[in-house]
Amino acid sequence: MTNDKIKYAKTAAIWELVMASWLCISMNVFTNFTNYFQYYLTGIVGVGTVLAGSFITIFRIWDAFTDLGVGAAVDRTNTKLGQFRPWILAGMIICVVSSGLLVFVPHGLPENTGVRLTVYIVIYMIFVLGATMYNPATRSTAQVLTDDPKQRATVGMIRGVSLQIMYSVLPVIVYSHLLPASGGKFDFEFFVKWWKVYAVVTIFFCLIACFGLKNKDVKKKEFTPPSSKKFDFKQMASIIRNNKPLQMLILSAGSDKLATVCQNNATVVVILFAITAGNAKLNSGANTYTLVPCILMLLLGLGGVARKLGPRKAMNFGSWGGIVVCVLSILLWVFGDPRSMSYPGMESFNGWTFFTLAYLVLWCLYKGFTLVTSNVTNPMIADVIDYELYRSGNYVPGLIGSMFSFADKIISSLGPTLVSIAIAAVGFGNQLPDATTPFSNSLFVIGLFGMYGIVIIGLLVNIIAMKQYSLTPEKMAEIRRELDGRKKG
Repeated sequence: MTNDKIKYAKTAAIWELVMASWLCISMNVFTNFTNYFQYYLTGIVGVGTVLAGSFITIFRIWDAFTDLGVGAAVDRTNTKLGQFRPWILAGMIICVVSSGLLVFVPHGLPENTGVRLTVYIVIYMIFVLGATMYNPATRSTAQVLTDDPKQRATVGMIRGVSLQIMYSVLPVIVYSHLLPASGGKFDFEFFVKWWKVYAVVTIFFCLIACFGLKNKDVKKKEFTPPSSKKFDFKQMASIIRNNKPLQMLILSAGSDKLATVCQNNATVVVILFAITAGNAKLNSGANTYTLVPCILMLLLGLGGVARKLGPRKAMNFGSWGGIVVCVLSILLWVFGDPRSMSYPGMESFNGWTFFTLAYLVLWCLYKGFTLVTSNVTNPMIADVIDYELYRSGNYVPGLIGSMFSFADKIISSLGPTLVSIAIAAVGFGNQLPDATTPFSNSLFVIGLFGMYGIVIIGLLVNIIAMKQYSLTPEKMAEIRRELDGRKKG
């Protein structure tokens, strides 16, 4: 029996798919907001570069462990606002308030590194806890909305398009407006303005997403917690040990996230665009010019491949394509002339150059392929949740989503530390490179490895993991028939 012949018990309207999927924007703008905080730690708090990177890593590990407790609590929640929305709204309020305190309070304290750092750590831990409250809903959106695999792929597609727009717009705001306004420095004035942007975006999209979930995230008349026992690590270990698709998905997504964290690191961006190419605005310019083609690539990957052939083939499609493009991009930066890169509207623009056109084509292809690999994980998580229900009889969307986030964050937490250690090894022990730092081959190598090298490693891990990922469209059709039969029985 094919998927098309199955009548799904739970489906969603297109407006629900769109609005609920926008929760990813409210969640991911948090990550983008924190990408610049190594500069806050070194420039305002006053710690060294390696210590700053290490603290970012420690914070992400703290974030990962809070995921587990919140995920277990979400699975035991049943209110008039439903299971997920109380946590989403509480998390949003905590994030907005604590992030404001994070910017304003340490700066206003006496210039004592110990005092400022202590206060910063306490507030940041609260900030991270608020973000953690989003995670179960963000990871489980597709499963909460629909049983239809095509609609689940559509959720991934909407999520991918939305995040691509967000990640194209925010660098323009940062590198073309906020950073020039603060004289090219990540100073206190920059962080104040950046916080205002973050607060507006996260509040708006959080409320939109809650409205999109209102018909699906509802109080259940017959509600039984998945277990009468308090959550412990034995329960988590049992799921990890016996749910092999979850293992493979964690391995795949974790390596991808590590690459993304390194690539989006503000220092890596500064090295390649401000120091090597000569203008930090070039990063945001590339995102602007490639926005529409990237979205078309994403629609091809998730719409054409994932909806018809399943998420596993979409993951392989994106991974192989991404590897080829990363290799070509490294060759372009090494043998081309980055200083010739410029776009219309910039003072240095004297016509289109080979490097500019080649970079735009490769960046477009790169974003298209890697957007497929990063956004196909959401429908895959939905399948893994159904598989766990099929395998063990336990419906634990909050816990599955949180376990996924836990492993994802533990792996990706190494990103800031890797970049900081590499930077310190070439002479930047007390301050990070900025737009005024002279070019050097050692910085150039670090920039290329952070932008493309780690990505190649992550994509190779994807390919290996997908060989062991068993949830094909045929297997999911079998699982859906079995689950529907249990409900009727």
